[in-house]
Amino acid sequence: MRKVLPAIILAAGAFFLTMGLLFRFYAYPKLAVVPVDQNSQQVAYDPNAKYADVKAIKKKGPFETSGPITTTATVIGNKEASENASEQTGKDLAVWQTGQYTVNDDPEPPPMDGKKAIIVFDRHTGEAVNCCGESQDDQDVAHKGQLVKWPFRTEQKTYEYWDATTEKAYPATYKGTESIDGLTVYRFEQDVPKTKFMTQEVPRFIYKPGDKGGPVQTDRYYSNHRTFWIEPETGVMIKLQEEQKQTLEATGYRTITALETTSTFTEDTVKKNVDEYKSKATALKAVRLWAPLALSLLGALLLLGGLLMAVLSGRRGQAVDDPGYVIRRGRPPRRRRPSPPTTAERSQQRMRAVVTGGAGFIGHGIESSCVGFRRRLTHGIISVAK
Repeated sequence: MRKVLPAIILAAGAFFLTMGLLFRFYAYPKLAVVPVDQNSQQVAYDPNAKYADVKAIKKKGPFETSGPITTTATVIGNKEASENASEQTGKDLAVWQTGQYTVNDDPEPPPMDGKKAIIVFDRHTGEAVNCCGESQDDQDVAHKGQLVKWPFRTEQKTYEYWDATTEKAYPATYKGTESIDGLTVYRFEQDVPKTKFMTQEVPRFIYKPGDKGGPVQTDRYYSNHRTFWIEPETGVMIKLQEEQKQTLEATGYRTITALETTSTFTEDTVKKNVDEYKSKATALKAVRLWAPLALSLLGALLLLGGLLMAVLSGRRGQAVDDPGYVIRRGRPPRRRRPSPPTTAERSQQRMRAVVTGGAGFIGHGIESSCVGFRRRLTHGIISVAK
């Protein structure tokens, strides 16, 4: 048992240490990916936007008006296309279909604005990948930068974010850390400079009411200032605000405001995002950090304890096998001093000394006496002869 217990503790330590490493380097990469079957919707609202009423062209009424507008963005993941794209490129990719449309308070169609796209991006970083049928409004396009989300474990730095109107990516810069309903988020801001993105013909009466002349060739300009609130563990956009402006400009005519809005995710949308991704962020952080740290620390302590027990057990075993060693608690083993002989042992020692040493002495004396006797005898014989 003395040798078995340290072995059990060492095995447990190795197990927990291995589990900690598996959580961090195997389980976490498997979990920190966007789903290929995503299906979600985000809603933004501006209660007092300025916009050009397209329907007024037919009614020949006021073209510039104001009122509430609502923008709805939807993403639907294509699982089969995602698997094919991943197999084709050897990367872990997601293929999503996105759609966005903006309406005012007029229930009659058409919407004020609408866009659709097929986006292909890395499931870990959220960054665009140019392949596999990506498009925008049914036209080929080469997406760039972040498309709908930030990377897992978002950093406090600048990222490129795609702008669908200009079909370019612009820097989105980290501006600070905030909290939304108890959820920590990073705030990023992006400026899209005033850019001409299309040329169109508009009726002349839009510029000059009552003028029945031909259409006017007009350039349409666009600018935007976006603010993103990103949950850093998942990279998900919790809240978005767009300060967008579009104008119609033609030489010799006044500038017409086609759209001026500050649209922000609705409270319901933000609350839904916070409720969903607060728990997911906590779970991901536990798998990435807390579980590996706790398991690795426990494993290291068990390994250390097992090694210490093995060393102490070995020393106790040596003390049992060698009676010359005495182990005192808290002190290293030391050589035991021999016990003094007893009275009986001392008597035996003296007897052995007399028998061995005394016999030699007696023998020597006998030998000496014999020699003297021989000398005296010889001397006597010689004397008689004389």
